Amino acid sequence: MFWEHRGNRSARSGNWKWVEFVNGGGGLFDLAADPGETRDLTGEKPQVAKMMRDKWNAWKKEMDEAEPRGPFRDY
Repeated sequence: MFWEHRGNRSARSGNWKWVEFVNGGGGLFDLAADPGETRDLTGEKPQVAKMMRDKWNAWKKEMDEAEPRGPFRDY
């Protein structure tokens, strides 16, 4: 599962959640062990953080290349 909102980026895969804020904050969290997202594991698990960032980048590339699907309503 992937998100992007106002430059902030996030990915969830299994128990892992990776977040990167436009202001430079963020982190990597093990949601099974830390559901409150209080312990950033980026320093302890840099390979997992890289994997999550790479997955997010692949998703973003796929979305940027995809044709828009409709119908779209103009409200």
